[in-house]
Amino acid sequence: MDKKMFWKTWWGCALMGLCFSMVKMMTTGTCCAMIPYLRKLYPEQEKLTEALVRHQPFFNCTPETAYFIVGLVLSMEKEYATDPEHFDPAPISAIKAALMGPLSGVGDAIFWVAVRTIATSLSVGLMLSGNVIGFFVFPIVYHGLSVPTRIFLLRYGFNLGSSFITTAYESGIIDMLTMAATTIGLLMVGAMAAGFVNLSTTIVLVGSGATATTLQSALDSIFPKLLPLIVTLVTLWAIRKRINASWIIIAMLVLGIGGALLGIV
Repeated sequence: MDKKMFWKTWWGCALMGLCFSMVKMMTTGTCCAMIPYLRKLYPEQEKLTEALVRHQPFFNCTPETAYFIVGLVLSMEKEYATDPEHFDPAPISAIKAALMGPLSGVGDAIFWVAVRTIATSLSVGLMLSGNVIGFFVFPIVYHGLSVPTRIFLLRYGFNLGSSFITTAYESGIIDMLTMAATTIGLLMVGAMAAGFVNLSTTIVLVGSGATATTLQSALDSIFPKLLPLIVTLVTLWAIRKRINASWIIIAMLVLGIGGALLGIV
């Protein structure tokens, strides 16, 4: 990858958030960032289309660490374009799926928690004291660390190339990364279901007033957050049955409003 193509790819990655969606998140933006180099590798429309389709599965990662993945997969695309008979393209998609979880965990902890918090503290502290320099501190501190990291990781990922895959498979790193990504994903989904899905019942079992024992308190003593878990699993079942998401939302609205009117939830 020459210098001109490197910076074209780098700026493409810098703008990949403009194509962000809640369905595929960074997939479209990341794919757009790779198009210039993919066009160079695959001048034939059929091969280019195959490569673009290969990069359509869901992808989401901390922007800084996503540069490493982009560089790595572009290097693998180069290997495949150079020697399609002996290079299997399947690991190209697999490595994106395997790395985005662990690298998101590392990237979020460093940049979205540590660096952003430090930069915000310095900026707000100066502005509260009436110092206008505080307005410029946050972008200088944050991007002063973010930009060099993105440059280094894109170049390092591309230079590392397919040798990473060979070494990773031989040492078992790929299996470890896949397991780590799966575990982290399950933990995050479980935490989101418990934290963001709210459902409780007002049904009274015995007593009245302040001494009443409700069904919700009984459920909480046995299995806290049981009702949100049931809602989450039923929604998952409906999605797997390919029921339209709009119908699922309408059903939730109807059941929620109906339960509230009946005094059940």
